[in-house]
Amino acid sequence: MSSPTPPPLTPPPPAPARWGAPRVLAAIAAAVLFVLAGVAAAGIEKPAHEVMRQGGRLTVVLVCTVVGIVLVAWVLLRPRPARPSSLGWFSVTVSTLCLLATVFVWVSVAADDTITGTPGTVVTTPAETAEHLRAEQREGMQQIPTGLMIQTAQFTDANNVRLTGLLWQRLPASADTKNPAVDLPDAVDGGIGDQVYLLDNGDGTRTVGWKLRATLREQFDYNHYPLDRQTIWMTMWPRTAGTVLVPDFAAYPPWDPEQVYGLYADMVTGEWRTHFSAFSMGEVSNRTTHGAVGTSVESTVPELHFSTGITRRFLSPLLDRLVPLIVIAMLVFASLFVVTKDSDRRSLAGFSTWTVIGFCGAMMLVIAVQHSSLRSATGATGIVYAEYFYFILYLVIALVAFNVVEYTSTHRFRLLDWNGNMAARLLYWPVVTVLLLAATIGVFVL
Repeated sequence: MSSPTPPPLTPPPPAPARWGAPRVLAAIAAAVLFVLAGVAAAGIEKPAHEVMRQGGRLTVVLVCTVVGIVLVAWVLLRPRPARPSSLGWFSVTVSTLCLLATVFVWVSVAADDTITGTPGTVVTTPAETAEHLRAEQREGMQQIPTGLMIQTAQFTDANNVRLTGLLWQRLPASADTKNPAVDLPDAVDGGIGDQVYLLDNGDGTRTVGWKLRATLREQFDYNHYPLDRQTIWMTMWPRTAGTVLVPDFAAYPPWDPEQVYGLYADMVTGEWRTHFSAFSMGEVSNRTTHGAVGTSVESTVPELHFSTGITRRFLSPLLDRLVPLIVIAMLVFASLFVVTKDSDRRSLAGFSTWTVIGFCGAMMLVIAVQHSSLRSATGATGIVYAEYFYFILYLVIALVAFNVVEYTSTHRFRLLDWNGNMAARLLYWPVVTVLLLAATIGVFVL
């Protein structure tokens, strides 16, 4: 009698995956980084408005947050060579995080309305004006209230700006009202024009208004282009010795720099956004007597400044520069997919080492032309932020050309042989976005 056939053995259910030591350490490191980011962020009340003032803290927050999320993605996705798709998703995660952090810095810089770049000491009330005059020992000098209404402002080149509007002064009734008691030392063209009105105030003074048409020569800072902010200031000197120009705050509502008083409400600003206007006072030493006998060469001239802070609307110029570069970056990335050792695929794609190198050279030439136009447009003496876009592409294109040469040579790196040059494709966008984030933090935050 035959024995019964034993039932087939069923394989035991797979054991749940256990976290290895590297994943545990990565999770702990991510938790520590998130704690550090939280501690650093606790000291920033308005992160979107304090980029310049809280640069160190914001750097810690950004770096710790990005690295922490990358570690979490590594723990969850478990990327490894045996699963190329997991490596692809991890590459996408790193690139997206770096790009989002970069965009956050862009938006924060654009939203930062900090009053910076005004010469001298900002004054907003008659009391602050009197305090400044006492500090400079000028309280005994004759004060000439002076006010402005700027109607148009236009950049004529990288360092010249043309202003039009009205300038008025409250002068003693006995003073000469045909000529303004003010000089514009920064004006290279035009100045204070014809008299527009003359008002008797009934208190022994008369208000005289003149037409203002002046081109001012100033040093603007384009290092942050196209996310730059500029300060246009008009410096005014008294023409008569023993007098000092003071802001005519009585001609305005209670002064608030964010209300941009002194600017025409419907002024066309084009690609710029005005975010403050302010009066400030100071002094300058010309180190000359101007020919006056008995005057010290160290004597100073009191100055009155009217400053306007403007921020570039960065979206249009940023897209003008970025869109062509993004297209080039995508084309260079696509060239990595025609690199192959298969003779059949090579003949189908028309690939050769010199073809890709020639393509990279052509892209280099296109980028160099755009780079040169950027330098000409800004007239900057240093490196502006937008140039880092070109520097990154120079480096990436050179690395792609090097990759093609190495991959098609007889002696290759083992990493390049893996899965048909997959490593170069996976690293391409993370390298681009990490470099972009590093350049952005280095320019705006640190």
